[in-house]
Amino acid sequence: MARGNMLRQAANAQTTKPPDAAQIAGITVAAIGLVPLLAVVLVCLVGIIAITGTSTLATDPETGVSFGPELLGEGNGDVAGAIIGGSGKGRLAANAVPRPELVPALESAGQECDLISPIVLAAQIQVESEWDPATVGPDGEQGIAQLPPGVFDEYGEDDDDNGTKSVNDPIDAIHAQARYLCHLGTQVQQLLADHEIGGDALTMTLLAWDIGIDEVKALGTQLVPLDAYPYQVRGQFGTFSTGEDAPSPSPTSTGTTPGGGATPGGGGAPLPGNTGFNQAVFNQMFKNAIPFYTYSAMTTAMAKYPAFASGSGDVAKREIAAFLANVNHESGGLRYVEELNQSLWGDYCNRNVSYGCPAGQRAYHGRGPIQISWNMNYKAAGDSLGVDLLNRPDLVKNDASIAWGTALWFWMTQPGAGKMTPHAAITGGNGFGETIRSINGSKECNGRIPAAINSRVQAYQTFCQMLGVSPGDRLRC
Repeated sequence: MARGNMLRQAANAQTTKPPDAAQIAGITVAAIGLVPLLAVVLVCLVGIIAITGTSTLATDPETGVSFGPELLGEGNGDVAGAIIGGSGKGRLAANAVPRPELVPALESAGQECDLISPIVLAAQIQVESEWDPATVGPDGEQGIAQLPPGVFDEYGEDDDDNGTKSVNDPIDAIHAQARYLCHLGTQVQQLLADHEIGGDALTMTLLAWDIGIDEVKALGTQLVPLDAYPYQVRGQFGTFSTGEDAPSPSPTSTGTTPGGGATPGGGGAPLPGNTGFNQAVFNQMFKNAIPFYTYSAMTTAMAKYPAFASGSGDVAKREIAAFLANVNHESGGLRYVEELNQSLWGDYCNRNVSYGCPAGQRAYHGRGPIQISWNMNYKAAGDSLGVDLLNRPDLVKNDASIAWGTALWFWMTQPGAGKMTPHAAITGGNGFGETIRSINGSKECNGRIPAAINSRVQAYQTFCQMLGVSPGDRLRC
């Protein structure tokens, strides 16, 4: 797909010479081609006006976008996007993907940020290359996603862990596509927040992919024509959607003790050092993880605690394996976000502390990868992360990077039932067993719940094997 400047040319059209006969004929043909699409838009708008009896119209039930003539004029709503293809959210129709072996990569990469989805990625690939990784664009775009020159160098990784990073490797390209879209999306959302441009975030992000972020900024609040690149992509959403909602996070079965330990029960920053841990390894470790728990959200949270996995060689690998093995046990293999046993939800409020439980008696139950609970822990974790978890504990179940942040906060700072933090235990040579003691030793260690210990140890040994490191000794507590 060539990167054009069609919109810029349209903006400057008033300063150019009048069109000749051939140009008029071309414009007429193009306009006629748009008639059916425009008719659909007009019918929808007229229908809403007839129903509401007003020109300020209504809210689209699928996208939540309020729209009307005044929003079309300012470019603040995405009426066309709501009509042409929908939101791009929902469940990917795997049988519609011409290369079924790429469905897992689409599912994984589609969780890179909230703006995109597997459907968005598939639709864009359909427009860009029709699933042919050998395609080379007129401006040097390459691979299945037709990444512009230099973009893959910055955003590409060896995501299938085959030893080679290549733009012609569809899995590597799909993940780079997702990272680049999310990068553009961040810039677009800032421009929207600053009122420098109009439109909706997804449409303008797709436009930035096509013509560049500077050109998008230069266009300001001009409307995006219905035949422009974003709507070519959005027009494919229906092809790759089942029409069903995407899987949503489900609740977990555990909570944490007052000391912070958990009772039995996510493109982020790269990890430091040569640990061998990446997106592909994460996916292998957690094959049944729900979309909420992304690799990107986890590594973003890790950036807040730079001492994590900062040891050399085997030390860093063992810490990653130990942390994720305990997370695996607490969250049921990253399948659950909240404590399943709701009868216990009211048990984690200590009103003896000065700040009490402002979010309610039942608000501080187990949430997240390590099942943080108790009002004291929510406050302390929130203070560390710079968010008000005492008053807004649901952020742990709604924001994946915050959820991962609470787990890392506990891992790095809380001794729990042990004499040292889990981080200090594993990096100081005290063994994996001491991390269990720090997390939930008062309930599990010394033969109290052998099955829970076995679950943690087995996961640790498996993860160590994946990272190519021996588990060491003192595995139990």
